[in-house]
Amino acid sequence: MTLRDMTTMTRAGALRGFSDLVRELGADPNALLRRHRLSARALANEDALIPSRSGIELLEDSARLLQCPDFGLRLAQFQDVSTLGPLAIAIQHAHTVREAAASASRFIFVQGTGIAFTLQADATNRHRAELRFDFLESRMVNCRQSIDLAIGLTHRIIGLPFGGGYPLERVFLPHEPLAPASAYARFFGAPVRFAAAYAALRVPTSFLDEPLPEFNETLRALAVNYLESNFADREHTLSARVRLILSKSLGTQQSEIASVASLLAMHPRTLQRRLVAEGAAFESIRDRVRQEAALRYLSSTELSLTQVATLLGLSEQSALTRCCKRWFDKTPSELRRQAKA
Repeated sequence: MTLRDMTTMTRAGALRGFSDLVRELGADPNALLRRHRLSARALANEDALIPSRSGIELLEDSARLLQCPDFGLRLAQFQDVSTLGPLAIAIQHAHTVREAAASASRFIFVQGTGIAFTLQADATNRHRAELRFDFLESRMVNCRQSIDLAIGLTHRIIGLPFGGGYPLERVFLPHEPLAPASAYARFFGAPVRFAAAYAALRVPTSFLDEPLPEFNETLRALAVNYLESNFADREHTLSARVRLILSKSLGTQQSEIASVASLLAMHPRTLQRRLVAEGAAFESIRDRVRQEAALRYLSSTELSLTQVATLLGLSEQSALTRCCKRWFDKTPSELRRQAKA
């Protein structure tokens, strides 16, 4: 399997503000778009779908060519909740932050088929919660600008109803800083931990029950009904739930089938049987999750190969080498060099 075998789609609205930002930086957006087989006309229809890979590589390319390492964060400043299209109304008119996060978690695939947004309790402190953002389908060698854009936009969406300020305790990013760390601190107004295992915003659990100023149950219900009627809910598939559990538990006992089955309140054999009915298998799902995580760690962090192997739940570094050869036809060191090139 190669990187190009795995395609996901994203709403063109995810690139809102791209042309304006590029012009602001003194360059021609159309020239950059053409390099990735995109056009301003295609982006004008925000509900149109474009290949996620094209959008991801466009942002990486633009940041490099324009010598603007914080391109993703800057683009986030051109966007707001309306960037999310039909999902925006369900979020904007929710009763509380928690209800808005639940709608985002359930329907974020409308924005992009390889995206996951989850609300999770902090494993070490019940008074904290984390709003996590993941590119579940992405095998891109570099998607760091897209991660900055996604977490930056999430930060803006949460803050705007409260006048821009909310009790953000810490930001987690799964890569080293692309721009000076001070640029991230200014943008988020909170400490940032780089080279983390995931992208997230940490907030007090009590903040989740804060009422939103634009709450309107009629509009929220209409929006949810529209989303339910017009979009298939991918979160209802068992394979998607297994995939999400595994993406959070690699390298622990929780990534074994017995533990995953227990979390889903079923026998391991029942889990396997139901996955087969969906055309999937536990081992193949875990293998793909490991593949994604390996590429992310090797391309976006400076973790040692032994550390990467441990985080993937592999017994030793040689197992990581064998897996990378099978997945990408490259060694871990070759992948890391390719990412830096």
